[in-house]
Amino acid sequence: MVSQSGRIEGVAFSAPQSEALAPLLDALGAVAQPRQCLEKEAAAQRFGPSAGRAEITPFLLGHERIEIIHFPDAPPRHKVDPGPSNTLWFQHVAIVVRDLLRAVEKLAPFVTPISAAPQYLPNGVGAWKFRNACGHAMELLFFPEGMGDPRWHQSGESLFQGLDHSAIAVADSDRSLRFYICEMGLELRYASYNQGVEQQRLDDLDSAEVVIHGVGGRSGCGVEFLRYVQPEPIGPSSIDLQPHDALYAQILVKDATLATGQLLVDPDGHRLWLHP
Repeated sequence: MVSQSGRIEGVAFSAPQSEALAPLLDALGAVAQPRQCLEKEAAAQRFGPSAGRAEITPFLLGHERIEIIHFPDAPPRHKVDPGPSNTLWFQHVAIVVRDLLRAVEKLAPFVTPISAAPQYLPNGVGAWKFRNACGHAMELLFFPEGMGDPRWHQSGESLFQGLDHSAIAVADSDRSLRFYICEMGLELRYASYNQGVEQQRLDDLDSAEVVIHGVGGRSGCGVEFLRYVQPEPIGPSSIDLQPHDALYAQILVKDATLATGQLLVDPDGHRLWLHP
């Protein structure tokens, strides 16, 4: 259970070739923080007994955190095909931008698009999904005036403002809501049903229809559920990913009331790292 003071602070991604992400992180204006080295016991607590020694390089983007995880003693695992957006291990991090088209132009040399082109949904929200050099899914998100967290409309010069949420594919919305609200103690922020040509182009899925729920703490970054009605969710799920796989991710939850860190697994296998 997350206390009222707890907040989702970002996402951690495993990256066997972490240096490949340097050009993208530089283009985003992400600020590197001191590297953390976890020896076997500490790494096992965070990632499970098979992890081995881990190196974690945190980056700050706005008020949120992206951690790049590397296991220096682990042999590279075979490359995993991430599959389409309705695969149950799908997870992306949404980066809010002040100008969607300018942001897409800046990142295009370093990424592989998922979306056919930047899309503007009927409510005016702009989005563009892509995969970085290690295969992690990411999204650029633009909110028109009056939509999204008020902090995205504060004055400033940064093109890339921070993380709005991490989106995860789920098989059962009700089951995920019970876990994140009843067990985790997070709050429901919004719900919607997205369909139409813009959603199809955004996800690169024919006839895409998706039920969306957003949850989070009292403020800050959130978690967004993507329950595909059409095409239906397909396996594999995140539980099939090992820490050394590039698609492995953790949602980072900071809660000062905790005595120690705790690794949780949600109903679809997505991992959460709760820490003081």
